[in-house]
Amino acid sequence: MDELSIKKRNPALSKLLGSANYSTKIKIFFSTALAGDDYDPYENNLTFTNLNPKTIKGYVRQISSEALVYKQYGLKEQGAKEILTDAKYREWFENCSKIEIDGKEYQVYREGAGTRCMITERPFQIIKVVVSRRDSGSDV
Repeated sequence: MDELSIKKRNPALSKLLGSANYSTKIKIFFSTALAGDDYDPYENNLTFTNLNPKTIKGYVRQISSEALVYKQYGLKEQGAKEILTDAKYREWFENCSKIEIDGKEYQVYREGAGTRCMITERPFQIIKVVVSRRDSGSDV
């Protein structure tokens, strides 16, 4: 009988994450920094432009306010979500400028752990990413 190795990718789990019944399309936006005519190196006022998004699939789950406090992610966040997806997308989440799920903008949650984003390794080559709603007035 085959033993289940948590280091290897599980085909049943891959099929589950790729299924339209359980997964959600997630758009990941990257940006480029441009120095405009009014660029001042002391103020570092770069203009960020979003590139075309990369679309991935993942299992998205809403996090309640009580769970945010219990897990010590933070108190102010409402509308935070957890995403379970392939571990190969870890670097994308670390470097993206914004995330779009169902037409709503999110950002990778960074305030809870200093400057590190909340990405947790899970068994079977899966990562769990905590994203929070993006403030309407915030920059990239």
